[in-house]
Formats: sequence, structure tokens, C-alpha cells
Amino acid sequence: MTTAVEQALADPTLTDEERANLELVLHFRTVPFSERSKYTVDGFKPTRMGMPTLAEFAAPGAVRMNGESVPDRVDEIDDILVRGDRVWATWTIRGTHLGELQGIPPTGRTIAVTEVGQWRVKDGVIVEAWFMVDELALLRQLGRWPVQEG
Repeated sequence: MTTAVEQALADPTLTDEERANLELVLHFRTVPFSERSKYTVDGFKPTRMGMPTLAEFAAPGAVRMNGESVPDRVDEIDDILVRGDRVWATWTIRGTHLGELQGIPPTGRTIAVTEVGQWRVKDGVIVEAWFMVDELALLRQLGRWPVQEG
């Protein structure tokens, strides 16, 4: 069984630009947060969309998310596609909540949360990105929101 990434990389219809954009985004997602600025324009700041995000509820100065929030984080890409200067993906974030995350102290609980992202690439760097994550599922898994029965 081939993965979504393998299928995308094997797509014979990709242009050279699309293949380079796909490879850039895939590589970008593997480097630590502290190194990601090497692959983005100066001042890059991704956009979070959807309902009010957890970041809006965290106290000023709270750790939003960093490499210590879920240090064993693994992203399993469920689907990915590229067209022109855009790359879209859906993935499942898996790991253990061992560091502060959006102001929530470590719980030691495991998480499996769906996220969707889109990146726009220009001249070999990421210039824009948009993300939406299932934050309600995350809160439930961290014990911060009651799970509805039935």
C-alpha cells in the first residue's frame, strides 16, 4: 500500500515547479520549529483559521506550541496535493502532551488530532500558510472539555 506522500511524489502530471513546491513543504514539515525560518520569507507568520483558536484563550506569555509541547510528535499525512504555487494536506498529529500547549500544562496524555494546512510557495520559499486543527478533539483528549456520551 502506497502512502499519500508516495502517491503525490509519483504523480506524473506534476510540473517541475509543483514537484519542487511539494518537496519543499514536505521537508519544511520535518525540521524542528527552531529551524523553519530557513524555508520561509522574513516575517513569516502562519494563519490559523476556523472557530476561535486556543491561542486566543491562552494567557499572555503562555507557550502556544513548541517542540517541547508534544516532543514525540509524528504527523501522518492522510492526503496531500499540489497545484501551481499551492500545497494542501490533511494529516493526523500523534504524540504525548509533555510540555505546555496553548497555556495548558503537560498532562502526559496521548493525542491524535486532525489538521488541515495550505502553503503558498514563491521563489523556493514559503510565503503564506493557513491551518485549521480540530481543537475540540484536542481539548477532549487533554481532559479539558467533557466528552459527550451517546
